[in-house]
Amino acid sequence: MDEEVSRWCAKLTEAVSVAMKPEVVQERRLQAYQLCEEFKETAPYSHCMACGQQLASLRNPTVIRHFGLQLLENCVKFQWINAGASDKQALKEYVLSYFQNGTHDLLEEQMCIKDGLSRILVEMIKREWPQHWPTLMSEFNMLCSHGDTQTELVLLVLLRLVEDVVAFQNLQTSRRRDILQALTSHMAELFTFMVHLLTHHIERLKQLQNQLPGAEKELASSIRVSQAVLLTLTGYVDWVASQHIFADNNALLSTLYSLLNIQELKRPAAEVLQLIVNRKGKPEERYPLLVLFSADAIKTILAAAQNACSAGLDEENYIFMKRLCQVLTGLGAQLCILWGSELKDVGRPESFPDFLETLLAFLGHPSMHLCSVIVPLLSAFFRHDQISLDPSLQGKVPQILQILTAKLQKVGYPSRDDSPTCTYSLLDYDSDEEFSYSFSIHRTHQTELVRLVTDHCPLLTFQVACDWFRQLIVSPIDIEPGKETCTPHSPSCIGWDALTCFMENVLARLFQSDVLTEITPQLVQLLQMTLSFQTEDPTLLSYVLSTISTLFPVVKEKPELMNAYLDKIFSAAVFSLPGQTKKTRTRPVQNVRRHACSALVKICRDNSEFMVHFFDELYRRIKLLNGDQDQLTQLEKSTLNEVLILLSNEFNDLDKQSALIQEIMEPVTGVWMADAMKEVFGNGNRFLEHIGLCKAQTSPPQDDKQGANRATILACISTMMAVMKRSKRPHDPQKLAGDFHASSGIVSRDPCCLHILPLLDNVLALMRTMNAIWSPEIRATIPVEFFKVFDIPEHDKNAVLGLTQPSDNYELPANRSTAEKIQSFLSTAQENCCHVLASACDSLGYELYSFHPFIAQLVQSAPFLLNHAPDYKLRPVIRVFMKSLVLHCPVDCQDQVLLPVLNCLCAFMLQRLSLAWDAVNKRIGMGEESESREANQESQEIIDEMFLRLITRDYLDLLSTVFKKRSAGTGYSGSDIQMETVDSESVASAEGGHKATEPEQLGELGKKILQHESLCKSMVMCIYSSLSWNDTQTCTKSLNMCWPIFQQIVDRPILPGAVKYLFSCLLLGLEVHGQHETCTSLLVQKTFQHYEILRPRFDILQEVMLQIPGVTREILQTFDHRFIFNEEHKKPISEKSRRDNFKKMISGVIGRHIGQMFRREIIIKDLKPVRKPAKRSTTDFTENADIGLVALFAHDDS
Repeated sequence: MDEEVSRWCAKLTEAVSVAMKPEVVQERRLQAYQLCEEFKETAPYSHCMACGQQLASLRNPTVIRHFGLQLLENCVKFQWINAGASDKQALKEYVLSYFQNGTHDLLEEQMCIKDGLSRILVEMIKREWPQHWPTLMSEFNMLCSHGDTQTELVLLVLLRLVEDVVAFQNLQTSRRRDILQALTSHMAELFTFMVHLLTHHIERLKQLQNQLPGAEKELASSIRVSQAVLLTLTGYVDWVASQHIFADNNALLSTLYSLLNIQELKRPAAEVLQLIVNRKGKPEERYPLLVLFSADAIKTILAAAQNACSAGLDEENYIFMKRLCQVLTGLGAQLCILWGSELKDVGRPESFPDFLETLLAFLGHPSMHLCSVIVPLLSAFFRHDQISLDPSLQGKVPQILQILTAKLQKVGYPSRDDSPTCTYSLLDYDSDEEFSYSFSIHRTHQTELVRLVTDHCPLLTFQVACDWFRQLIVSPIDIEPGKETCTPHSPSCIGWDALTCFMENVLARLFQSDVLTEITPQLVQLLQMTLSFQTEDPTLLSYVLSTISTLFPVVKEKPELMNAYLDKIFSAAVFSLPGQTKKTRTRPVQNVRRHACSALVKICRDNSEFMVHFFDELYRRIKLLNGDQDQLTQLEKSTLNEVLILLSNEFNDLDKQSALIQEIMEPVTGVWMADAMKEVFGNGNRFLEHIGLCKAQTSPPQDDKQGANRATILACISTMMAVMKRSKRPHDPQKLAGDFHASSGIVSRDPCCLHILPLLDNVLALMRTMNAIWSPEIRATIPVEFFKVFDIPEHDKNAVLGLTQPSDNYELPANRSTAEKIQSFLSTAQENCCHVLASACDSLGYELYSFHPFIAQLVQSAPFLLNHAPDYKLRPVIRVFMKSLVLHCPVDCQDQVLLPVLNCLCAFMLQRLSLAWDAVNKRIGMGEESESREANQESQEIIDEMFLRLITRDYLDLLSTVFKKRSAGTGYSGSDIQMETVDSESVASAEGGHKATEPEQLGELGKKILQHESLCKSMVMCIYSSLSWNDTQTCTKSLNMCWPIFQQIVDRPILPGAVKYLFSCLLLGLEVHGQHETCTSLLVQKTFQHYEILRPRFDILQEVMLQIPGVTREILQTFDHRFIFNEEHKKPISEKSRRDNFKKMISGVIGRHIGQMFRREIIIKDLKPVRKPAKRSTTDFTENADIGLVALFAHDDS
């Protein structure tokens, strides 16, 4: 045997050496790996242990020793359960002897050896302690007595043990309970040991520092052991009983904060403190933490913070500052709970001013991360009833505001170097996008703090805003070098951006406060200064517009300022730089014009009752601008028309509102309903010619006729959207004037109804024709130069991939190639058409659904709206138009409208989605063959699959809308709602006794559809098939629908083949999604519910169940007799027990993650339960007999 062991050791040594050599070819390395793994799996326990011991010998290289330790760990993990008592004892003794003299010195030994050795012992402990190894703690004591090297190893074992048992919980419940109970019984001694060990080495460290040079090795050894103690404490302090942490008059806490000034130990000490101060518990359990508010503690923390801040940029030092910052915020959170608590009111700590000083030091630090940690705590202070009134905090308000005015400025991009924050951002963020995302969250917290400070100190905060505004408004424009105008990174823009954010939040509070009257003169002065401010920079003008919008409540107090206010907004709405036309305006110019129009819409929307008095003036100005063809774009015209429609809603008169809408819609109607346009919408080739897609690309003429045609179509659609979006009937029935009621007298009419309804046929025609472009016949006629129009638009790709739009072309004219313009037109037009139809369903309601020409056209067009369209084109049709069509359909129109449309849609989607997901599954099953595909093809497949997931989820959301029970709302009369409530009471199954909860109940529309044979088939097949599609969200959505649907169809005559299909879909879902715990839990529950109801009626389920690996006829019969037919006539078995047994039976079909599929199973045998010890006293545990660890420090240091 010795010869065989030696031979195997030689082979394994060579294999490990080969595997670790970088110059070895891949094939040889793979052979070496295979040899090592085969030996681990096949070698007997004795061989494995012998080889492991020989390879782990101290004379071997580190990598060989590490592999030897892996073999010993493998013995314990996989073969311990079959090993004899003598073999177990022999391995225990070997490992303990290895702890004593099998490693190099503490400072020389590699960490991988220490880790490998601790893993072996922890695996033994998990299987033996405490029942079969009662002397473990005594043996730890003996090991620690050998010196620092063994002490560090014992600490590593204690840390890894608690990680496995508490953090990772990778043990079965019984063994975890035994080990936790044993640890708890020894916790007092363990903590005393660690605290004494830490203090001992700290004192030794201080002594050795005075003996330098000459004591470097001893000093390094003490530091290493101290670091090991602190690391081990991180595994315990957040869950052990609080009395252990606060024992011996808070000795641990006092020791920890004293370490904050020791360079090598300050970071691990801060990490332990962070865990302690963030503990949860009752106020009386948190009270001892206030020892850290003592004068000495706060001074130590403040000194550590100041030293760290002054040390400059060092990654290790920066991490320490983060931990210290989290310690401070944890302490502050504890103070918020204890200060003013009814149970343990501690009042104001004497060191609170110093604590605030420390917080502000971090708040003003260049790092955005540190500031983002402090700001929420300050907000909590200002929300606190007692802390917010403290004079120390009130006295810090000016300093807080001063810091916030700087921190609100968006600087610090990791790719730039224009701020001290940039260097810290390089450590915190991987990209500018990540920084920008974090900054937006941070700014939200800052603005919340600004609002809270304003509530407490309104005049001071307002004065800061005024001074900041006056400073910026007189400052010269500061732009980036090499730029002609401001960009988002220009200093002036950064300042204005922060100012507008600050003023918006300050004034939002002031306009609701009692000091408004006192500051009104200053507000008027601010508004006048803003209105008189002139700039030719479009980006700065946009920020000025934001300030003007914020100050609008001043105009309500001083209406005489309205003309000047409107002059400023309309001047921005027509802003342009010299030489620019509609086609050559830069993006900043476009943005500021749209900003002005949108600002006016927002003001009129939020203040319609006040602004309606200025309707005539606004009407005059807008009509004048609309008459200038070279001034406004179609989008700007549409936005300004929204202003008039919004204010006309305040007329509460159908005739007046309708007349205004008619005036706005008249030019649109003339163009949209013209015979030439109908011909364009009705003929595919004519449409391609109309938008410029039928001929090869040439140099664009001065007057782009096709471009104008595209703009006209979009303008008409935008105007229809704007009219329906803003036109409203009065909410108060008392205010209905004119002929608001329809002839039926049931519903009130929308003012836009008569003007929109005739246009909708052409909207459908346009959608049909645009969709036909994707047919192979028409695509073949399009020149190669225009093939780009069939690609997914970049903004859609970026949205799906979660990417931000690039801003490199910020100042360039918004001009693109003809192909890009047509691509954008097709995308925008189709989406806007869907929004028009969706808005019509909502706004026009019963009048639309009862308008027979449109409904006939819709039913006829349904197939043509779906065929050929790619997934990203189909999404708006389903999630915008179809969903709105279902949501707002009146009950008495469902048969004529919804059933035929859904019948077409559902049959189409079942076929389309099934084929698409089959292709995805086939591609996944190709495995290695997929690696040969080109990168571009693979990227396109990923994007296509993402859109497939989205369209699937959208469609299931639509089906959920169809089936779910609706509350009183759109599309239902009072009698209909009452009837549905009565009919949709909880549905119980006689066989299974399962009840549908309120969210699971079907609505009347869902029940009606299930009576429709073809619709029921296509919907139910899609819902059940989607359970096995490779998307967890899709599976979850389907599971929420399948059970209430099943309850409706199960009582009807159902074919055995259908039963087999439904049940097989559930099992396939388990196979696909078994690796996802949430999906598995729901799938097992629904599968068992189906089986429980169907099994007594359909023997065909036996055939399905017997195909599951591991299910035999005997197992199945036993389960059926006990849990389904209950033939043993015992007392009822709980639902959970039945479901758990069912899950165990079908475990062979439940899929697993590929990383878990081929893992060897680790079996840890349960031991005899430990008798629970009597409850220990919480006051004198340090006086009890210890296990000997503390005695280690009674010896002389020498």
